[in-house]
Amino acid sequence: MADFPLVLLILGLCLGPLLLLALAGTLWSVLYPFVFLWGMLTSGRNLDNMIQDTIDRERATKESLGRDPLTTVDGGYRTDVRDTGLVYASGVFGPSYWHLLIAWFNNLFGGTVTIFQKVISAGRAEVMQRLRENAIEAGWDDVVNVRIDTADMTPQSSGRGVKGVEVFAYGTGVRYS
Repeated sequence: MADFPLVLLILGLCLGPLLLLALAGTLWSVLYPFVFLWGMLTSGRNLDNMIQDTIDRERATKESLGRDPLTTVDGGYRTDVRDTGLVYASGVFGPSYWHLLIAWFNNLFGGTVTIFQKVISAGRAEVMQRLRENAIEAGWDDVVNVRIDTADMTPQSSGRGVKGVEVFAYGTGVRYS
């Protein structure tokens, strides 16, 4: 009888992780449809809100400076440059499961996958605004030779489509005398 608590302890240590795994699987299978429905109801609105927020911040930045501090030219038109440095911004963006489902149906019939275009363009606009904000925070007057790059975030081992995209923008910050 004295060994009974020891047997329970050993049994609990052996079966405890399996019970936790079973509980997690059960919760996942029960909650996943609700999470999917939540994404269906809110993901489009969230994306639209993100786009509107980026537009508002971009407008405020341009109004406060009187111009857009970003340019894609190399900046060789000014000779009063005092200091230069690297300015960059990045972000990872991806569609919700609901958007992926819509894109899958769209691919069945062919044509442009507009939801991916919307997510990527929102991501690019957000990263360009972050670049503006980083330049202002660092005290740069202009950012010249701005470049933007994207990279998919899908693991190579996954034979499935892109789940997220990293958007990276960079340029040369310029301080004039």
